[in-house]
Amino acid sequence: MKRAGQNEGAATRNEGNGGQHARQAKESIPRTALILYGSETGNAQDVAEEIGRMTERLRFETTVLDLDSIQLRDVVQPTVVIFALSTTGQGEMPQNARKFWKTLLSGALKPGILRKLHFSSFGLGDSSYAHYNVAHRMLHGRLVQLGADSFCERGEGNEQHPEGHSAGFREWIVKLKQRLAEVFPLADGLEPLPDDLFVEPKWKLVLSDKETNGVAGPSIADSLGEVPSSDLLPLKNSHKAHIERNDRITAKDHFQDVRLLDLRVEEDVPYGPGAVAVIHPKNFPEDIESFIKLMNWEEIADKPLDLVTTISPSGKIHSPLIPSPLRHLDLTSVSLTLRWLLENVLDIMSIPRRTFFAELAHFAGESNEDEAYQKERLLELANPELIDELWDYTTRPKRTILEVMMDFTTIKIPWEYALSVLPIMRGRQFSIASGGALKQDEQGRTRIQLLIAIVDPPSPIIKWRRRYGVCTRYITSLQEHQHINIGIQQGYLDVQPTELQVPVIMIGPGTGLAPMRSMIHERVQWAGQQGVAGRSKALDGDVLFFGCRAENADHFFHDEWERLGTNEGLSVFTAFSRDKNKARQYVQDQIRAQGSDVCDALLNHDGKVYVCGSSGNMPKGVRQAILDAIVEHSGGLSAENAEAYLGRMEKGGRYKQETW
Repeated sequence: MKRAGQNEGAATRNEGNGGQHARQAKESIPRTALILYGSETGNAQDVAEEIGRMTERLRFETTVLDLDSIQLRDVVQPTVVIFALSTTGQGEMPQNARKFWKTLLSGALKPGILRKLHFSSFGLGDSSYAHYNVAHRMLHGRLVQLGADSFCERGEGNEQHPEGHSAGFREWIVKLKQRLAEVFPLADGLEPLPDDLFVEPKWKLVLSDKETNGVAGPSIADSLGEVPSSDLLPLKNSHKAHIERNDRITAKDHFQDVRLLDLRVEEDVPYGPGAVAVIHPKNFPEDIESFIKLMNWEEIADKPLDLVTTISPSGKIHSPLIPSPLRHLDLTSVSLTLRWLLENVLDIMSIPRRTFFAELAHFAGESNEDEAYQKERLLELANPELIDELWDYTTRPKRTILEVMMDFTTIKIPWEYALSVLPIMRGRQFSIASGGALKQDEQGRTRIQLLIAIVDPPSPIIKWRRRYGVCTRYITSLQEHQHINIGIQQGYLDVQPTELQVPVIMIGPGTGLAPMRSMIHERVQWAGQQGVAGRSKALDGDVLFFGCRAENADHFFHDEWERLGTNEGLSVFTAFSRDKNKARQYVQDQIRAQGSDVCDALLNHDGKVYVCGSSGNMPKGVRQAILDAIVEHSGGLSAENAEAYLGRMEKGGRYKQETW
């Protein structure tokens, strides 16, 4: 394995007068790259980390951070800054980019203040939203407005593409690499680090000096259970939640298991409609043990370890500019071992990305025919020009990292580099389904209810092993009275009590019903607190469109809707797509069937629309159905004018979408 130390051959930035971007190298100034991301689900962070691996090979001293970890003055110091930013909610910044964006919008910033900033950017968005990639475009525009130099055209990825955002990213990063080489050329005699050269990661695992007698602690392998441990994951900025119930609410013979996870938190945790709970999954003991055996880690699996940085003389430091891969955890009371990391941190059950195979290739040998073949195969899967090959091997069969290592039996990942080669498990967001009076129980505790569809997809190729959603499989293992640490994020629907004065049209098929239920109960409580002029009941004029498969299979909260209809005036229309006793319908069909009321609520009463659920065809179909209803029942509004009216609703915050 060819190696390069982290600081090997650090080249210098070019400065000079040969045109806007022609700069001569000065050895006194290091070449530095700052890669900044704003990410809600982790995709933009993945993009940022891949950009960082590329800039390191171009001999830039590289740091990858989230946007809110830096000050504005930090962005003018590096040679180059590259942004990776997702758009969330109604064209908004992700949670970990909002502070930076607020600073950037300050009226006190003078034009030209960022003239020393040389940057490029990549945006991740979903074209099923009206505000496609708008956060990225706003960031790019504001940076240029403040004098920053965009040395490479911005790139964008669309989650609606068959390959997701990866398709746009793959094309853009090739252009970025070319522009970096042109604009910031290496000093004479230096070349980029070749792809087959292993670059020492910034962090690695070492045996802990706490093990002074050389005797390993008792092996956990001797007492493996069937489900993950109930030990709390030491997440920073989290809440300890008690599991009151974890009930399946779909029929036993229904193909999908949907859970109502009922949690309690002792302290007061405020949240509103659209808020999400973040749950971090754990891996299962049988998978952990299989991976340990595949890697030949049996002797080291239960020995205490330390995480150290490779670029500081003292090793054990945690500088904010050398971000630890475990910075989201409080490890003060944790005995760090490989087994603990495999259960709580390392995502061995995810579908691997292209960069994973590129990393594995560094550990591949060529001393015999098997090793040579497996290395060649890894390089094929790592080749960005052979994306169909990667898709056929990983995405199509839903092949996990564990299963990949079962195929590549000659590859053994050095345990020291486990945190840099294997992806980190990230928390999954689930919309909160409780609201209003449901947010507190009789003991005064905060109630958080989640409506969760358990992911159990079939594989068209791998039949011998079931497919699972990493987090939802973990959720099925949670027992009553167990505790877990969760995060709470406020979401992007931004529903306010002032909205009581206008009717709302809520569309939430499947588990998209969760934020709608939260909003309905919130509006009932607000109406009780402040009253609603001109209404005899709290929810008069409010309409819920729900879609499910069958009356007796997945008609969530049916009794609750009947009660709210009778007592509070809520109108509920349900579309059944697979009920043998009813005509096949989708929420779009119900919207058209109730088109007169929908049109009246929007045109004559300034009503609002909320759409939640699966992204893709559903939001587009719903929007078209609402357009059709306006055209048919408005009394003369043309399709063009109806489109313009709906566009104004979207820009004015009267049409909001939250899909996943």
